[in-house]
Amino acid sequence: MRLGNPAGLVAFAAIAVLVALYLYDRRRRTIPVGNLFLWRRVESPPRERERFRPDGLFFAQLAIVLALAAASVRPVLERTAPPTPGTPLVLVLDVSASMQTREDDGTRFDEARRRALARVAETAADDEVLVLTAATRPRVVLDWTRDHARIRAALEALAPTDAPTDLAPALELARGIAADRPDAAIAVFTDLPPEASGLTPEARAALDYVQLGRSDDNVGIAGITVTTPPFHGSGDATATIDVRNYSRTSRATVLEARVGGAPWARRAFTIAPRATEHVLLAQPPGSGPLEVRLGGADALAVDDHATAWIGAGIPLDLLLVTDSRALADAFAGVASALAGSRVEVTSRERFEAAPPAGRRVAIFDGFVPAALPLAVNALYVAPPPGNDVCPSGGRHGDASVVDWDDAHPALAGLGALQALGVSGAVELGATSWGTPIVLAATPRAAFPLLVVGERNGRRAACLGAELGGSLGSSDRLPLLLLTLATLRWLAEPFGASALLVETGRPTIAGAGPIAPGGGDGLEVAGEPPVVVAERAGVYTLGPPGGERLVLANLFDDRESDVGRSGAAEWRATAPPPPTAPAASGRPLAPWLYAAALALMAGEWALWRAAQIRRAPPVATTHPKGDAR
Repeated sequence: MRLGNPAGLVAFAAIAVLVALYLYDRRRRTIPVGNLFLWRRVESPPRERERFRPDGLFFAQLAIVLALAAASVRPVLERTAPPTPGTPLVLVLDVSASMQTREDDGTRFDEARRRALARVAETAADDEVLVLTAATRPRVVLDWTRDHARIRAALEALAPTDAPTDLAPALELARGIAADRPDAAIAVFTDLPPEASGLTPEARAALDYVQLGRSDDNVGIAGITVTTPPFHGSGDATATIDVRNYSRTSRATVLEARVGGAPWARRAFTIAPRATEHVLLAQPPGSGPLEVRLGGADALAVDDHATAWIGAGIPLDLLLVTDSRALADAFAGVASALAGSRVEVTSRERFEAAPPAGRRVAIFDGFVPAALPLAVNALYVAPPPGNDVCPSGGRHGDASVVDWDDAHPALAGLGALQALGVSGAVELGATSWGTPIVLAATPRAAFPLLVVGERNGRRAACLGAELGGSLGSSDRLPLLLLTLATLRWLAEPFGASALLVETGRPTIAGAGPIAPGGGDGLEVAGEPPVVVAERAGVYTLGPPGGERLVLANLFDDRESDVGRSGAAEWRATAPPPPTAPAASGRPLAPWLYAAALALMAGEWALWRAAQIRRAPPVATTHPKGDAR
């Protein structure tokens, strides 16, 4: 028995109130009568001591009060559920890219699956088993079941992905699931050491932890950087491929590169132990997807192949709206240096009177127009306060760049921006459509310097810097390159470049004709669409005529650095405490309220009967005062 409302015990004080009312009712009372002559000759008997003599009505009222007071504490009649027989088992298998590493007797994942199957064979026939996988995110692939055939089939169907490992969320999920089963055990199979599990030593002591793997024989592609000057053709592009030797012995390898299926370069070289070789390739044969492969066999194959994108390049087609003669001259010089480019300059007054059309991108210097020409993407430079597109605050004398998002395509190929200093910086505010990708700071404040995004179906950018003066000077050159890179991103039509993603990492695809779905190894969901690739490779998304390539790579040193100190196994030394048996109960309050209602009906019947008995007889009066 347990009480749902212990505070309701105060209601039992009503019993004392009931007894006090009965004692109060027994005090001497004055009863008016018509005449006392009949009482004058009656001898008064000796007065007896008054005692509390309860009647049936009192007991009925006492029962009502007791029933209501008991109901107010909400008692529950408990029934303990029988414990689940056997020892439930949670299997956690690492399915990250490093589990594809080949060892003497197969891959690490093959060994993990064999160990897991052996552990299932040790369990009793009525023991429940749950299978959970760990990569970038945990996933329950088989819920609790006692069917060992289903368990074996689920384990046989598993395969490692090309994604990195994040073991801690999977282990926390496993511990939470196991907490619902008494005496549940957790067995972990991974190539990561226990210290990389994200758990405290006390928490790890409750796990059966198996670490797999010995080989460190791996040479992989750690990254690709493609650099193309803004508004230049693909022939001016360069690619830097980082090839890293993760083993402790020298390795010879061959790098082959192809662009759009056409051969580009072939390099043979030897890499020292734990060293990195930066291979620079120039003058590609064309534009399109860049595929790079490493020759020679090593223990891990997934990082021997990588892809990147070399754009075709489009000429600068710019509408510059400014009242600054110096800025107009600076961009005229830029256009003359870029083959096929053109810049149209107009004043703010002429633009507001008759906006020109036919340009892909526009710069608005110091103001934000109320409306834009169709199909124009805009860069707002030093926007004034009070506008709704690029909110801005105060101006600062000098500011320096302190942080930037080097993964954003608008900053592709720029490299480090810490050398960029801005005079007359404008502090940009938060927008509902854009994301800050460059941050600047003064000794007193930090603020966004460049905000980019998509607004009303068109790309837009806000730059919190004044472009006046000589943009071609050495101290202003970084600002010019940042401006041109932003204009390149604004002018780039959707689908003109591939979407570069890292396996296992969600990436926003941006606006465009990408529908939810995806293919084998690729998942697309949400609005705006978010792309997650579980396998490295080249994917095509979108309807015919609006396809977009998605290039997925494994660029993760933790997965490529496959060397381990050796296989080991740690059995649980502190099994989790048994979970208390689940308890259920039947609430008694409704029955007590029903009993009180029935008692109230009975008490009312007793009260009516007492009233009838106490009613005085009706006196009959005869003429001349005779009573008969």
